[in-house]
Amino acid sequence: MRDLLRHMETMWTLHDSVGLVFFSCLSIQIGFSLQGRFTDLPSNITAREGQNIEMACAFQSGISSVYLEIQWWFIRTPEEPRTSEEEEEESEEEETEMELIPEPDPDDEGTKISTVKVQGNDISHKLQIARVSKSDEGLYECRVTDANYGELKEYKAQAYLKVNATVRRGLIKKTSPLHLTNKKPRKSSSALGQDSNGMNSDQHSQSSSTSQASQSKTVKHNAGSGK
Repeated sequence: MRDLLRHMETMWTLHDSVGLVFFSCLSIQIGFSLQGRFTDLPSNITAREGQNIEMACAFQSGISSVYLEIQWWFIRTPEEPRTSEEEEEESEEEETEMELIPEPDPDDEGTKISTVKVQGNDISHKLQIARVSKSDEGLYECRVTDANYGELKEYKAQAYLKVNATVRRGLIKKTSPLHLTNKKPRKSSSALGQDSNGMNSDQHSQSSSTSQASQSKTVKHNAGSGK
């Protein structure tokens, strides 16, 4: 009889242990199901100037929410690398400057781009940027607010946009088509004047020599007729 009681106690203990493990697993599963999660995360993008880009963001609430809200924010722009000389110059300017410089506002979290709000358990919103430029480069953040009867939960996901500058080719200068039709070098007006003067002098010398020859023939003819 005692052995039977011991066996029954052992069976109940094992049964309780299995039940406890099952209940614990169920509680963990329910706890995870009550937590919201991103079903589509934004990813880093590398684009060229002038391209159109989009970043996806989707969220699913674990329980029925009063509303879900997605906000897209532009957090910051990339900082250009500075040389040691520039840093030294800035430190010297800060030492010599007497005016007080206000500290950055910790509440300045960036620039809000868009907002979408829905009622239900699922929400999605794509950020679209047309013809990106270098000024659009930086960190973007998808913020989800899960509102449920006095309780607000916020979830965040980030992605980086890198914009490569396009190479701008210079305009090709069009050459004049005159070199195709006129291949001979042109003479200057002075050269043309010299050529015309030379031709006139040659013509004048030829005419004078012709007149002299005719005069000599006339003299000879007269001399012959006198004999």
